[in-house]
Amino acid sequence: MKSNAKSREYFFNHYLEKTPIAMAFWRSLECHRYSLEKLKHPVLDVGCGDGFLARVAFEQQLEAGIDLDKGEVGRAIASKSYKKTLYASATDIPFKKDSFNTVVSNCVLEHIPDIDKALSEIRRVLKKNGTLMITVPSECYSNDLYFQGLLKKVGLTGLAEWYVTNLNKIFKHYHVDNAATWKKRLQKAGLKMEKAEYIIPLSTFHTYERWMILAFPSKILKVLFGRWVIGPRGPVRWFATNWLRKALNANGKPGACYFITARKVKA
Repeated sequence: MKSNAKSREYFFNHYLEKTPIAMAFWRSLECHRYSLEKLKHPVLDVGCGDGFLARVAFEQQLEAGIDLDKGEVGRAIASKSYKKTLYASATDIPFKKDSFNTVVSNCVLEHIPDIDKALSEIRRVLKKNGTLMITVPSECYSNDLYFQGLLKKVGLTGLAEWYVTNLNKIFKHYHVDNAATWKKRLQKAGLKMEKAEYIIPLSTFHTYERWMILAFPSKILKVLFGRWVIGPRGPVRWFATNWLRKALNANGKPGACYFITARKVKA
């Protein structure tokens, strides 16, 4: 299957219709990176949410998706993003051994306390030489935050540490690690890391972080109405695409997120 490579701005525009600016920044770069890959079917999406990322990044129906949010599962079913969508945990995947050639999981594994069990389950359902594709926050999410640096510059080191700790608690980040740690973790599960690329360069990450505060009220809308934003999005899209284009298209290392691929190896 050919990859479906499009620009970051293409994905940014899609996300601005449905999400706050901060989330659109992050997700559009993830979508862009996934779109550069070729999928070998059948595919399982672990932590699929409402299926929007899969629809936008791959523009094709995937075989299966699982998630622990019943509301999101319902929305994914309604959108027909997957042939089968189930309410299920990554630590207890309800499929037989050797069921999928590809497993994708977008910024999900960092939220799972028992990460070793989740990776073991992913390996189990992967076929021989099957591929795992994931995005996860990098060590920069704890070391290179914009407001963290600002607080340190004015001598408020303790407050900077408090900010980092509590931000990761709010987002339920159990694993904010470097590539070497992920390599060991994958290897323990019987998965060989093939690549670990930084995405979300720091300049983009800092723009995301500054807009992130404004996005918190959207969480209430999501809980109440099942959607992140309401009202016309034309003005927001015009502003974001015109005034924030430089940050969106920035490159460089390090980055606040990893795109990692790994392959199932023999037991």
